[in-house]
Amino acid sequence: MTTQHAASTHTPNYLTRMALDRQERKWPRRDCSVLFNIFFMRKGVRQISKAQLRVFNISEGGLLATSRRADIPDNFYISIGDKQLLIACAIVARKDGMLNVRFLHDLPTVFVDVVASLQDPFALLEEIRPALYGLEGHAKPS
Repeated sequence: MTTQHAASTHTPNYLTRMALDRQERKWPRRDCSVLFNIFFMRKGVRQISKAQLRVFNISEGGLLATSRRADIPDNFYISIGDKQLLIACAIVARKDGMLNVRFLHDLPTVFVDVVASLQDPFALLEEIRPALYGLEGHAKPS
């Protein structure tokens, strides 16, 4: 299967274009094994759908993941904790069931380092204490 860029498979919007403008990798990827909840719109804006991503590596600018759901659109939000931090994302490539995802804005390095070091893959699915994850000032406090 060849790599399909998000912009070539769907009508690009501003989120996809912003992600594609940043094709060069600026940050090193760190291996990890965590789950993220994601939210995305279906049927226009009439329905919000939820799924999970299994993340294999992450950097300040993006991640590589897979999901059981095949209908994940090119733009979605990652939810950290109990919707304490929402991260806007765009899929820039899909290949062999893997999603190459870029964040709309770079994440704090300390947070990415913590995610990469997590032993519990479920740690970010429930309510978190932002200070423990380097998210002071970025996430809603619990």
